[in-house]
Formats: sequence, C-alpha cells, structure tokens
Amino acid sequence: MIWQDFPKLTRPGRIGHLTMADGCRLRIASWPSDENSRGIVVLVNGHREYMEKYAEFIADFLKRGYAVYTLDNRGQGLSDRPLNNRLKSHSANFDAFVSDMNEFVTKAVMADPRAGELPLILVGHSMGAHVCLRYLGAFPDRIDRAILLAPMTDFHLGSAVVRKAAGLSVRLVCGLGFGKLFALGQGSVFSKKHHLLKRTLLTHDRARYAIEADIIAANPDLYVGGPTYGWLKAALDSIDKIHEPGFLDRITIPMLVLLAGEEALVDNRASERLFAGRDNIMVAILDGARHEMYRETDALREILWRKITEFLGDDSIR
Repeated sequence: MIWQDFPKLTRPGRIGHLTMADGCRLRIASWPSDENSRGIVVLVNGHREYMEKYAEFIADFLKRGYAVYTLDNRGQGLSDRPLNNRLKSHSANFDAFVSDMNEFVTKAVMADPRAGELPLILVGHSMGAHVCLRYLGAFPDRIDRAILLAPMTDFHLGSAVVRKAAGLSVRLVCGLGFGKLFALGQGSVFSKKHHLLKRTLLTHDRARYAIEADIIAANPDLYVGGPTYGWLKAALDSIDKIHEPGFLDRITIPMLVLLAGEEALVDNRASERLFAGRDNIMVAILDGARHEMYRETDALREILWRKITEFLGDDSIR
C-alpha cells in the first residue's frame, strides 16, 4: 500500500503492518534511504496519535535528505488495540512499547538498504519520547543520536502533593480491578467542538491544528477517546523507571531534548532535573511554543528546525 494522500511529502512512503512476537499487528510506514540520504530517522509519535498527524514533520526530514521510518504505537492509530472498545487507550505496562520498538528497529529499520552505513536517529514526541528513553535504556548501542520533543518525564499536575495523590488514586482504582475503565473525564467520542478547545494546550497554529479534524473525519478509526486507569498506572510505573538512579548512565549517545516554553501537559521541571549535568544531553527550551511544537507556527517551527539541524550537524537546510 502506498501513502498517497499527503501532497507535502516529496515522495510516497510505503505503509504496511508488522506483527509482534505476541501477535499484535502494528501499522508501519517507511521512506527508505537512497544514495543521497544523510541518515535514517526513526519517528515515534505521542499518546493517542497516528502517523498522519506527522505528515508535514516527515516531509521536513525527507526534504533535508533523511530516510524516515515510523509506526502507530500499539493501542492507537490503525495498530491493534487491546480492548474491544476502540475508544479506550489501555496498556498493562509500557514494557510492550519497548519490545515493539526493538522488533520495529530490528525487522523494519535495519532492513533499509543503507542500514549500518548511515546514522540512526531516534526522534520521539511526548509519550513517544518517553518510549524512546526506555528503548535507549534497554538497547543503548542501537542508535547514534536521539531527539526528544516535550518528553513525558512526568505529568504536569502542579505540585508534588497533587501528583502523589493522583498516583495513589490511580493505583487504588487499578488494585480494585477497575483498570480497564476510562479515567475520570475521558472517553468521549470525537467532537470537533471539544477538539478545538484543546488547541490552546497544544499549538498556536490554527490551520495546522484544524487539519486533524479532517484526518479523523476521513478515517474515524484513527481516533482514541482517552486513557484508562490502567494506562495511567502503566505510565506512572514507567516514569518511575526512568527516574531510577543509574538509568540515564546507560544512555551515552548525543541527545537533544527540546521543551515547550508554554508546556501544559508534561512536566518541564521533571525533565530539567532528570537531564541536568549530562555532558551528552543538550536541553533547550523553545520559548513561546506549546506541547506539539512539531506543528506550531511557521516562526516557531523555524526555530525548532534550526536547533535540530544544528544538533544533527547539517551544513544546510535544503
């Protein structure tokens, strides 16, 4: 199957499925390398997302000479979902995402014609950036460089007291056997009105944000209503893992961490504490940007790409 519906892409990508060891089928896409490629990007999207949201970001990498491989994480997009109710974003633990990444890189990315010759660059956003961290901690020698956008190193809950209370509540609900229920306030079907209200948390760019409603209208199966209590518990457990002493010691590759200056979903302070004092990790704040900086205004995206290209050592923006 060919990716045909995104005119911003300079060349069509191939879309298919990859079956994991546990039988879960993931939707994957690739724009393989050619003789002019300067690197291979492995792109991991955030919670409740899908590859169509990243069409422009993928095009940005392609026009700069990078091959791109991406996937819909299990439980979202057009990959398999664990519950009969497709609106529920559920996970028993995040270890499955790490295993998926390993299989995806091993079976799909490493099949690229120039794998082993070109640098592998891991790029993740939000939950995807968290999964990238977990993957790098488990397989530290597979990737050459990493870029984390608004990484989910913790949730933005306002204070340590609120965070602890929320964690205890989530674990209590799961302990009582209700982990597959929608978390409080989650579970709505797609609503364009509700969707538009969320823009103030995600981006300043109205036009780019509006595209998502059109994507969902064209393929409603892409939509996920929200997380279950089980997903929240799995996320909190995984967040605890990346904050364990010594976790980051295993990750020695160069890494760029970009934080949104107007962040309202993940905790920038947690990221700053986690990555502080690491010679291999550069942390930069994109002033004025909201959580989804990859689809921010042109002015903010120009700054974003300047930081990315400087980190990757590109000598020009093509």
